[in-house]
Amino acid sequence: MYALKPERAEDGTAIDILLDHAFGANRHERTVYKLRLGTPLAGLSLVARKRGSLVGSLRFWPVELDRGADAVLLGPLAVDPSLRGQGIGKALVAKGLTEAARSGYGLCLVSGDPAYYRPFGFVAADPLGLALPGPVTPGHFQVKELMPGWLALARGTVRPATGRSERAA
Repeated sequence: MYALKPERAEDGTAIDILLDHAFGANRHERTVYKLRLGTPLAGLSLVARKRGSLVGSLRFWPVELDRGADAVLLGPLAVDPSLRGQGIGKALVAKGLTEAARSGYGLCLVSGDPAYYRPFGFVAADPLGLALPGPVTPGHFQVKELMPGWLALARGTVRPATGRSERAA
């Protein structure tokens, strides 16, 4: 059994180790890392613990789009390789999306496997006029509307959020 909890500052080192195992030490070279500036959103970013050990992590980052649509970037999502397939990642994503909507964000963006994220309601973002500031695997850039009508506000290239205070989660 595992428990989902908000990420704490002291989880940082364990999360970095988990992310290096999941994505490799060169993970910072990926396009989405251009958007992951500062610290992840407190209250939305989650960890999974099993018997006290950190076994999963999901982070969210505030991002901006043209026309003022408030959005969050989901990721990275990582689960201890020995525990994959047990629903930990899916539980982290489901809880994170619920909290993002509850916190007032209208959209959630992700760069990831469409087969994994489609069941959560994500759709391809490119055909909707959204872009990332660099290369991404075709079809992997996706969006989910968290509040009705917000997708109509979203256009342009995603950029890191600036000059905005974090929402209370």
